[in-house]
Amino acid sequence: MKLTKPAYRRVIFCFTLTLFLIVSEASAQLRRAAAPAARKEENRIKIERMPPPNKTAMVRTPEFDVQVQNTMRRVSRKPREWALFEVKYSTSAEWTDELSFNYYVMTKGVDREGNEVFNFYTTTVRYIDIPKGDHMSCVAIAPSQIERYGEPVALALEIIDKEGEIADMNSETTIKFPSEEWWKDSTVLDSPKVKRREGLVDRSKTPFALINIDDYEVVQ
Repeated sequence: MKLTKPAYRRVIFCFTLTLFLIVSEASAQLRRAAAPAARKEENRIKIERMPPPNKTAMVRTPEFDVQVQNTMRRVSRKPREWALFEVKYSTSAEWTDELSFNYYVMTKGVDREGNEVFNFYTTTVRYIDIPKGDHMSCVAIAPSQIERYGEPVALALEIIDKEGEIADMNSETTIKFPSEEWWKDSTVLDSPKVKRREGLVDRSKTPFALINIDDYEVVQ
């Protein structure tokens, strides 16, 4: 059927309009899909440095020069060693509302029979109101537990953003595990050689709490 000029123009107009709407909707979908990625790039959170879980993580208890009259003599004059894990990280957003740091530590010791025994520690530290720039995060294991259960051989960290997603993660080990994400591996954690322990704490609960305090954000 041959179309008249007005009818032909209407067909062309409808076709052009339909094509325009399809292209516009496709462009809008692409923009919506790209928005979360753009926000993530704008709010980049990155682990810059993690300490190796070996002798370099062992730090003596700090001594403070204070003028206090003691009523008793000190029980021990021997400096004791903490396992101190100081992590440097950076944020690119002007302000980050909150971040949760999930720490995982494995230590290695020996039992009374001389057999290797591994001990697994975990804790979460939540920081709030984090300005743009470089920051520090830190957890520690007390001297008595190091003396009893052994020194660290593996450290892992997951930084969780406000939406509950992993913003960044990293791991440092001195031993070989069956998988890279050893802290999630049931073959590791359910091994009879691995014991779960309490005692991995934020630095605010240690004698290091007031040292370089401005490097650390508020713990919620």
